[in-house]
Amino acid sequence: MSRLPRAATFRASFLAAAVALLVAAPREASAQEANGLGAKHQLILSVDRLIPVLSYTSQTVTATVGNQAFKTTDSGTSMAIFLGREPSLGVVHTVPRIAFDFAIIKHLTIGGALAFAVGLGGSHSEDLPDGTSRKTDSGKTSVVGFAPRVGYVIPLGDLFAFWPRAGFAFYSVSTSTPSVGQNNAPVTTTNSDTVFSLDLDPQFAWVPVQHFFVHFGPLLNIPVGGSRSVEVATGPTTRTTNNDLSVFHFGLSAGLGGWFDL
Repeated sequence: MSRLPRAATFRASFLAAAVALLVAAPREASAQEANGLGAKHQLILSVDRLIPVLSYTSQTVTATVGNQAFKTTDSGTSMAIFLGREPSLGVVHTVPRIAFDFAIIKHLTIGGALAFAVGLGGSHSEDLPDGTSRKTDSGKTSVVGFAPRVGYVIPLGDLFAFWPRAGFAFYSVSTSTPSVGQNNAPVTTTNSDTVFSLDLDPQFAWVPVQHFFVHFGPLLNIPVGGSRSVEVATGPTTRTTNNDLSVFHFGLSAGLGGWFDL
């Protein structure tokens, strides 16, 4: 009589352990996908476009004089194996940025990237042939941008993931350049650019350990509108012109990040 309860107890314990293993196994396996990147309720922090490996930018300014439109297009390509950026045309799209993304459900993320850069100023001096010299302030540039986005993390094994992201971005760039005009009159030229673009940012992530990753991949910034205001101040006189602006950019970039499970 005493053996039946023991056998029943053993079978019950075995079944309970088997059920526990079946329930726990999928959870443990899923946790190993890309070392857990993209799990539900993750706050992902990253530094994007930290290394602009390759950058191509085409910038078009359209001015209207009377009933005629005049277009001026500049383009440039740059490479940076380590930190760096294209110094002029690509600044709006290659400046490093801080990004925040939240996984609202497993793999699906929503968030945004913040770009900010400002020149702290300097000076420019010239020694003239007549023995005199003159000194002016150096040009200043500031960049502010915000790019809300949505993404989806696709695990590619235990250590890798593909994280395509897309969003709509707004950027503001201001460049002020002082110079000296006729009769040594001070002249300040200020370009104020407003850029709207569709940002496509598919990135491959290497996740060597949990809560840390390095990402690399292409990025595409498609212009959807923009404007440039040029203000020339000569003494008390100010002249302002407004033109259309379009900035297209394609590149390869790398960055890094980490996450917290909330």
